[in-house]
Parts: sequence; structure tokens; C-alpha cells
Amino acid sequence: MRLPLAIRVAAPAARPQVPALGAAAVLSLVRAAVLLAEPWPLAIAVDHAINRRPFTGLLSVFNGVSPFVLLALSAAALVLLNAGVGLLDLTSTLFGERAAERIGATLRQGLFDRSMSLSLRWHDRMRSGELVSRLTSDVGRILDGIIAVTTTVLPDTVMVVTVLVVLATFSPELALIGLAVAPVLAVLAARQRRRVRDAQSEARHESGRLAAVTSDLFRNVRAVQAFGRLGRASSIFGHRNRELLRADLDTVGVEARWTPLADLVLAGGAGLVLVVGGSQVIGGSLTVGSLLVVLAYLEDLYSPVRGLAKLAGSLAKAGASAARVHEVLAATEAVVDAPNARPAPLFIREVRFENVGFSYEPGLPVLRDFDLTVTSGETVCLFGPSGAGKSTVLHLLLRLYDVETGRILVDGLDIRGLDRYSLRRRMAFVPQDPWLLDATIAENIAFGSRQATRAEVLQAGRDALVDEFAATLPHGF
Repeated sequence: MRLPLAIRVAAPAARPQVPALGAAAVLSLVRAAVLLAEPWPLAIAVDHAINRRPFTGLLSVFNGVSPFVLLALSAAALVLLNAGVGLLDLTSTLFGERAAERIGATLRQGLFDRSMSLSLRWHDRMRSGELVSRLTSDVGRILDGIIAVTTTVLPDTVMVVTVLVVLATFSPELALIGLAVAPVLAVLAARQRRRVRDAQSEARHESGRLAAVTSDLFRNVRAVQAFGRLGRASSIFGHRNRELLRADLDTVGVEARWTPLADLVLAGGAGLVLVVGGSQVIGGSLTVGSLLVVLAYLEDLYSPVRGLAKLAGSLAKAGASAARVHEVLAATEAVVDAPNARPAPLFIREVRFENVGFSYEPGLPVLRDFDLTVTSGETVCLFGPSGAGKSTVLHLLLRLYDVETGRILVDGLDIRGLDRYSLRRRMAFVPQDPWLLDATIAENIAFGSRQATRAEVLQAGRDALVDEFAATLPHGF
């Protein structure tokens, strides 16, 4: 049996958090055990304090106790049990939520690192806003699924089994009647999970499209305002926003229709138990307190059954998001080094393009049989119309893409046999689109070097005449 995709995607990040998740699960089990004790103070108050029914067995030592004292003890026990449930709920939530947040941070880091290592060909298809959506909201949905599994599956399953055993000791007939609705609920839950998964998958895709459009529009806000295209930008955003609204409303409708249907099925089971159990009380084969315990345990039975049914919806949401995250983590479209890659020459004397061919899209070549030789000391200018492949030549030299035909040689060495990072360190690349970090001038200058000292950063700024501009700023570099 294969584990749900959300768990498989998060498993590597979750391994260090297994002790914390285990602690959360154990505390949830203890909480379930305490919940099982909650109906008994009420039964003691009704049967033994109010109806004066004598105790039997180990509890017979309370037979001489005043009814008012029994009521007080029952009330105190009820308060203590509820306080215990609350405390266990608090601690299990803390363990589980904190572990989940750490898993989320690790998963986001892995997703970011993986996406940054993929080829630009992959990034050309994956818009940045869509990727941000997967890094943030989709990872959050996966964490919701992890929390649900940790704090719901094991304790609720144990609760269901234990309650069934207890109910069977009171009245096997009532236990069977109460359980009769479970198969109906299971069938409905399976259908609901499929519907939620499909609806959530569509909603997550629309959310990614909206994020991508929004990112593009904000990035180009100067052009939007300069060309007076605010109305057009609003129209583009509005279309994607309405599509997301439609998908979200469909999802809300699918989820909302489930709750009353499940409650109606469970209420039918509770009604049958009340009729049969009430008849047994009237016939004298069951006490009022015992009936109250049975009804309380029936609620304890139905609550986890309802929770497990809702879990199917949570896992469907997590599964839809996990598929989007897995698409990035499983991507193999990357420029990688050869197993025996060697460092690039420290001082490059010649760069040669031989019969190079490359296309961004199949059947639409940008470069075909391209030849070029540049030797040390030469200055070469490539000019031509937009899309002729000028920038592509530089991208191929930096191995941001790999050539499809031909080869590129550096001092006679094919660059596909060189360590790509050492090759890029030999190049000074100025992109045609200006790009700056949202950071200080010094941090922007130092971004291109791992070992740059403060003095080297300042010297680079002086060499580029940036110091003249930096001197006018309140905090300089």
C-alpha cells in the first residue's frame, strides 16, 4: 500500500521531527483515554447520588457516602477530567504544530534549492509567481495534512476501537445499532475525498496562475503606469481573480455539502440507539446512568468517525498541493556537470563556438550552425534584431543552457566537461535586464563573490564609480 503523496513528499524533511510528532501522537492517545473517562462522573451522579443505587465491586466503599458528597465528587472529577483534556490538547498541539512548522521550513528550503538548480529551460516554462505559490501556500496545505494525520488518525482509530469494546460490554445490540451507519459513512467519505481532491487541484492551479500574473504586473508597474495601462492591468488581474474565486467557491460548495450529510447519517444512528436503549431502560434491563454513558460513548464514537471522514478531505487538499510540490522536486531538467568534470582554465585565452545549434522551443531554432572564435585581448560585438540569439550566445557560454548541436570550447576544452561553477567564475556577466537585491549597495556588490571582504567590496564600488552615488546616501554603501 502506497503512502499518501503528501506524506511521501514531506518524509525527508520530517525525519528529524519524528520524535516531536511521536510525542504529539502519544499525547493525543492519552487525551483519547481521558475522554473515555468523562461520562462516568455523570453516570455516578445520576445512578448513585440521585437514584440512590448502591455501588458494587471495587466502588462499594462509597456506599455510605452522602449523596451530596457524591455529587460534589462527581462534579470535581468532571472538572478535572476536562482540565486534563484541555492540557493534553494544548501540549499535543504545541508538539505537533512546532514540528510541522520546522518540516515546512525544511521543505521550503529544499524546494527553493531544487528549483534554483534547474535549467533555465525549466524556468522559462515555470513562471516565478507560480513557483512562489508552490513554495508558500502549497507547502502550508501539506503541513495541514501532516498535522491531521499525526493528531487524528492514530488517536481517533484507537478511540473508535475502544468505544466499540466498551459499548459491547454494556449492550452488544446497542453497539451494533450504533455502528450500522459506519459503512454508509465510509462510502460517502470516499466519494467526498475524490470530489475535494479534484476541486482543490483546480483551485490550487488557479491560485498559482493568479500569483504568476500578479508577480508579472507588479514587476512591471513602471511600464504599466508609463503607458497608461492601469485599466488593462486591472482587467488581466480581474480575470484571473474571478477564475480563482470560481474555483474556490466550487471547493467551498463541495466541502459544505459534506457536513450536513455526514451529521444526518450519524444522527440517524444516534436516534436508533436512543429508541432501543430507552426501551431497555423502560424494561428494566438498563439503568438511566448506563444509557447516558452509552449515548456519551456513542458521541465519542461518532466524533472520531466524523473526524476521520473529514480527514479524507484534508488529505485530498494536501494531496493536490503535494502533487504540485512533487512536480518541482522530481524535475530532472538541469544543467549538470559530467562525472569527471575539471575546473575551467584560470586565464582563458580562446573561446570558440563550433557549429552550435540551439532552440528554446522544438522546431524553432534560435542558433543554427553558429561559429565564432574570440581570442584574448579581442573585443567582439554581436548585433541584430531582437530574438536573433545575441543573449543566447552568452547564456550558452555560461552553461545556463546546454547546446543541442555542435560544441563550445574554452582553450580547446568542451565546456560540458568543465565544472560549470568554476567556468562561471571566470566570466564577468552583465545582464541586459538590470537586477538588484532588495538590500544595501554593499550586499549587491558582494553577491557575485563568496569570499569578498568589506575592503574588496568598497574597492569594487570605487572602480565602478559607485562611490560617488553611495556618498550621497544617508548610510553610504
